[in-house]
Amino acid sequence: MASFYSRVTALVLVCSCLLLLLQEASGAPRCEKHDQEAPRNCKYGTTLDWCKNGVCAKGPGETCGGYRWSEGKCGEGTFCSCGICGGCSPFDGKCGPTSIC
Repeated sequence: MASFYSRVTALVLVCSCLLLLLQEASGAPRCEKHDQEAPRNCKYGTTLDWCKNGVCAKGPGETCGGYRWSEGKCGEGTFCSCGICGGCSPFDGKCGPTSIC
């Protein structure tokens, strides 16, 4: 009888994991383009978006974050806090807020 409960428990665990994986996959944004080069004239450097496309990084005081980085990622020397890039950029010395949510 203990063997039966072990198998049922294992089956429930496997099914739960599969459901969680399917839920995550269905929430992922669809990518129309993949692995595109970043623009060459980015003020704060470049980074990769969710689809592995090169995009311009955000600078101090600019919006960032969001679901799967939909609002962008911060450039070198800066960090995303409360939806705004903080810290100081080594590119132009500009500094943004350093608040922590």
